[in-house]
Amino acid sequence: MEKKQWGITKLYNEYFAESTSQLFKLHARLDRLVLQAYGFSASDDILEKLLTLNLELAEKEKAGEAIVGCRDPYRK
Repeated sequence: MEKKQWGITKLYNEYFAESTSQLFKLHARLDRLVLQAYGFSASDDILEKLLTLNLELAEKEKAGEAIVGCRDPYRK
């Protein structure tokens, strides 16, 4: 990328919307894994869900509870 004088913006502008690019495929996979980790679905209002989660965690933090990362969908 340095040789081509490209930064992350140029990379995304060139390849993010190209459905056959590896960047597009990896980003789509990342999106699915993040939704799964948080227990969200693609049809959810993600911003509403994130706000609700943020407010819940802020209350727990205020109460002195330890805050741990998102749910692990593979943990039983």
